[in-house]
Amino acid sequence: MKVNYQETIDSLPKEFVQPNSLEKIQRLNSQSERTLVILDDDPTGTQTVHGVDIITTWEVGLLQGLFEAKSPIFFILTNSRSLQEPEATALAEEIGANLKKASEAAKRKIMVVSRGDSTLRGHYPAEVDAMSEALGIERAITVLIPAFFEGGRFTINNTHWVKEGEELIPASETPFAQDAAFGYKNAELTKWVEEKSKGKIKAADVESISLDDLRLVPEKLVEQLISMNNGATCVVNAAAYSDLENIVIAIIKAEKEGKKFTFRTAASIVPVLAGIERKPPLVRNDFTFKNENGGIVIVGSYVPKTSAQLEKLKELESLSFKEVDVNRLLESDSAHYISKLIAELDEKISYGQTVVIYTSRLLVKGNDGASSLNIGNKISESLVAIVKGLKSQPKFVLAKGGITSSDTATKGLGIKKAKAIGQILPGVPVWEQGAEAKYPGVPYVVFPGNVGDDNAVATAIKKLI
Repeated sequence: MKVNYQETIDSLPKEFVQPNSLEKIQRLNSQSERTLVILDDDPTGTQTVHGVDIITTWEVGLLQGLFEAKSPIFFILTNSRSLQEPEATALAEEIGANLKKASEAAKRKIMVVSRGDSTLRGHYPAEVDAMSEALGIERAITVLIPAFFEGGRFTINNTHWVKEGEELIPASETPFAQDAAFGYKNAELTKWVEEKSKGKIKAADVESISLDDLRLVPEKLVEQLISMNNGATCVVNAAAYSDLENIVIAIIKAEKEGKKFTFRTAASIVPVLAGIERKPPLVRNDFTFKNENGGIVIVGSYVPKTSAQLEKLKELESLSFKEVDVNRLLESDSAHYISKLIAELDEKISYGQTVVIYTSRLLVKGNDGASSLNIGNKISESLVAIVKGLKSQPKFVLAKGGITSSDTATKGLGIKKAKAIGQILPGVPVWEQGAEAKYPGVPYVVFPGNVGDDNAVATAIKKLI
């Protein structure tokens, strides 16, 4: 079922825009004296923020230092979407326990958000439940906000929609819902919660905040939240940033009345929770390049959108393209094949040519979700080996796809700390690599697999070469 985007948006109640809403959120956050912590299941969650720290480790001492410095917000890159569910759950428990210990030692309040995919893929509700239990807030209301406007994801009448061209398509009818590891059947989010919880949470028991609630009777939002049962799951509809601003103000006020909340969200809510002003995409003059070598672009994502973007990218004649044979990567003697690729890429980068390495487009699947995830991880490990093996420092690094960009960051580039400096395109974050990384200060572009039109990657590259 497809609907016209503009007609749907025009049919909604008029937005309720509170004057100086972000300033109000900043003031409320300052009064609460707390830190917002985003557990990001792949690196793409930084796609709406700027001037924010990202860490890829979670030792208690490091966390305590950030809390003692009264950092208002930071991201922890967990990469849990690349893990099997038991591993992801264990990781959420570990990080939750460390956050609790560190925040108590620093005497700092925290709000924790589990940031997942805006097309509903990931370990929900398992890792959210594990995180909440470890933090000691297992009776909190779980707030579900998958809206991501920069990527064309809207929640209207409890259904999650994906914008393609001039149409809105239910998320369940997109290729993302066919994901080998995280597929689903329902775009109606109350039913999606029941599906993903394997019936533990019934659709009829899921609460919701409608667009009518947000736009026609916003003065009752706090009362509505307070009246919800502890431990409930609540879907928040959202079609504009004003909707998110209204619910955040209400949540902060309901917290003051004793309600507890935990979150599973996409990226658009994050700057609102932190009171961060939005800014336009970066332009070429915003970048500081360390050399005049070529850059490197790593394409691992298999979603149809990425393949279409790759075809458009091939129209840029100044780039050099190298297809990586996935079947060769899965063979036992893949090391020799990878070594030859590294030597070839090194030479081109050192001569100032930007190279694009991409996996062959035929998707290799396993017999089930777990084996498919293992195959994906093996391919990502091989791409990481290529990055680690490079001797020439590239002008920039761009990685396409969630698992690919995470593994490239932590394993290939050795990033332990970075700063999100903004977005090169809406929904496409750029990091400044920390001093400990393989290429300190070199721009790292984290390009989600499911973001942008067909020309998006080419448009980003033109800003960098």
